[in-house]
Amino acid sequence: MIRNVLLSTALVGVVLALSGCETTNEDEWAGGARKPFHQAEQTCEAQAARIAEESARPAFFTGCMQAFGWTRRAG
Repeated sequence: MIRNVLLSTALVGVVLALSGCETTNEDEWAGGARKPFHQAEQTCEAQAARIAEESARPAFFTGCMQAFGWTRRAG
């Protein structure tokens, strides 16, 4: 019983955390020599979700993607 409650709570937490993440499209980014786009995106979304202040997440996400070699395309 407790295990089911914990699992349900964890699942809801993950869904809520991901709903606050920035959605991206590979066509909006250039680069990626260090890590494939989807792997970098998943890693950065997971790390950004841990930031308490939601308004700081987009800047963190962009910096994280840059650390993996991805930069936003202009326009």
